Amino acid sequence: MAEKTARSTQGEPAPDEQAPADPPEFDPPEFTFAFGAHQKTMEQLSLRAMAARLPAALTQTAQMAWRLDPASATRLLAGQILAGVCTAASLGAVARAMGPLLTGGGAGERLSEAAWPLAVAAVAAGAGTTAQIVSGSAARRLTPRLATTADLDMVDAHMDVEVSAYDEPAFSDRSEAAEIGAARSSMLVKDAMAFVNGLVNLVAVAGVLAVVHPVLMPLLLLSVVPRGVGAVIAARLDYALHNETIASRNIRGMMRWYLTTHKLGDELRCNSMRPHAHAWYAAVCARIDAELVGSAPRYLRVSLLAAALGGLFQLGTWAALGALVLAGSMALAAAGTAIVAMRTSASALSSLVVYGAAMFQHALYLEDYRLFLEQARELAVTRGGVEAGPPEKISLENVSYTYPGKDTPALGPVSLSLSRGEIIAVVGENGAGKSTLIRLLTGLTVPSDGEAYWDGTPTRAHDQRTLWTHVGLVAQSYAQWPFTVRDNVTLGQPGGRGDDAVWEALDAVGMREAVQGYPRALDTLLARSLWGGHELSGGQWQRLACARAFHRRPRLLIMDEPTSAMDARGEHRIFTGLQEMKEDRITMIVTHRMENCRLADRIIVLDKGRVIETGTFAELTALDGTFAELYGLSQDR
Repeated sequence: MAEKTARSTQGEPAPDEQAPADPPEFDPPEFTFAFGAHQKTMEQLSLRAMAARLPAALTQTAQMAWRLDPASATRLLAGQILAGVCTAASLGAVARAMGPLLTGGGAGERLSEAAWPLAVAAVAAGAGTTAQIVSGSAARRLTPRLATTADLDMVDAHMDVEVSAYDEPAFSDRSEAAEIGAARSSMLVKDAMAFVNGLVNLVAVAGVLAVVHPVLMPLLLLSVVPRGVGAVIAARLDYALHNETIASRNIRGMMRWYLTTHKLGDELRCNSMRPHAHAWYAAVCARIDAELVGSAPRYLRVSLLAAALGGLFQLGTWAALGALVLAGSMALAAAGTAIVAMRTSASALSSLVVYGAAMFQHALYLEDYRLFLEQARELAVTRGGVEAGPPEKISLENVSYTYPGKDTPALGPVSLSLSRGEIIAVVGENGAGKSTLIRLLTGLTVPSDGEAYWDGTPTRAHDQRTLWTHVGLVAQSYAQWPFTVRDNVTLGQPGGRGDDAVWEALDAVGMREAVQGYPRALDTLLARSLWGGHELSGGQWQRLACARAFHRRPRLLIMDEPTSAMDARGEHRIFTGLQEMKEDRITMIVTHRMENCRLADRIIVLDKGRVIETGTFAELTALDGTFAELYGLSQDR
């Protein structure tokens, strides 16, 4: 000890006090995403294909806008059309003014003859600007509502799917792809508006250019084609890059939550996890950055080539215009009109190409979103129409359940029955199938084989939502909702007895005194991260989770490790309450504390998905089997 102290005094760390070594450099596992709805479409995308699909994209946007706000959708479209008409009127007036302005005569005479057409052009331009402002205002009303609707659809889809959907391979990646599509919905109206504006202006200007000289419009089209091809190639690169990085971005988002949530802050720091966790997160970020940075040269080559070719074609257009004037094939006044019209039409064509590519790209992402919602609806289909009543008996007959993508059943075959008035304890080592058993009994999932019955009716025949109205579940990983105390207990289902029932539930878990001491009692917000919130200890949160279940007065009460974070007084209070109200319900307790099994009328022992022992506490301890072994280990401390 003296030597150790001396070393420390001299500035050299003792052998067991060495600073943690820097984590070795490594690459986290790499995952790929292969479920993009349009990977092949993007790879084969051409300008013709983009043009062919644009009507469908515009129709989809118009339908979404009309469903949300018909009045705003009407104003937006009317404003676009009116703006185009005003553009045509303005160009026509300018063309009429060019004649007197560019012909002989005195300046006063020329201005006098051109005044009226120029006034019409100014009024038309002002009306067009006003129409654009009205259209823009309508777009601002629609855009946030489109984004919110898409976001709510995603939230609803996740809440409505069967819980087994989360076990499907790549469900989270599909969800992430759909989230991108939902986010893109906010851009739809703006880009559709720009595209339609370009289209309307182009139609308006095309008539003017066709009258001036028929060769000008084809030349203009040629000048914009390279830019259009470049935009299409860029869209293809964007979507390919999106699919290449989606799995890594999904992992990065998950890891970021782990590293920044206050719930894991203590563990992160006290276990010196920062170097490794940071290196892990940074490596995933670097992987994403490498993909993004690596794509930059491709974008640069495409942009430079498109700009160069576009510039050459545009130069040819202006050269052709000059040649026509010099050859006497076009009057100087007509050339002036052509210059104004060409600038307007070039801008309109550019809008068509750029925003057309953007609309098509949005449509691809939205297809991922649409397909996810369709899949979610399929996974959320109500199993049957039978309304479930309060169960007297729940039974499993030769039930097995295999998770998606697995070959071995997590549970089964299992046959057992639970009756009202019983307290059943379920024990078993980790991975024994306890959580899967809970899912089958509560109707969260249906068996892969065999049948689960509530009072003789298979759970797959029930409307599952009516099943859950009779269930109270205290999960091992319970939610700590950022609601008030009252809402945390009632979960938005206050019942007819109001706060009296809430206080009774809090009494049952020994929380009345604590809640009465909170700043606003039942109205206290339980979220320290929000202004004015109050934070509970782990044991208090667990008591509150139990209070939720008691408040529901369920006919099937399942408590998974319900007292793992409680002190002895709280644990005693909970189990005493379970004994007092057991006659009204079927009660199941999943626990690793063997001593808690004494209160059970029956104990079920699971091992590798099978029921290997069942009986009372006395019977199983005398049996000298698995339960007796586990109980002995729990006492040998």
